[in-house]
Amino acid sequence: MADRTDPGVRLVSALRLAAVVLLAVGFSGWLLDDGGEVSLESPFTLAFAGGVACAFVSIYLGIFLANRE
Repeated sequence: MADRTDPGVRLVSALRLAAVVLLAVGFSGWLLDDGGEVSLESPFTLAFAGGVACAFVSIYLGIFLANRE
């Protein structure tokens, strides 16, 4: 079992936290924005996309780290 001080485990945890924060900021920004429509140039869109990317990376990195022995 991986030790909590393992750098890979810490990276996966940091990516998960970043994903949750970025997804929440991006989605709430879309909801609270004045126009109400999604624009690709919006910082909220970039935050949401960054959150999705962090989520995918943390999932695949977690799977990779779990399968190494």
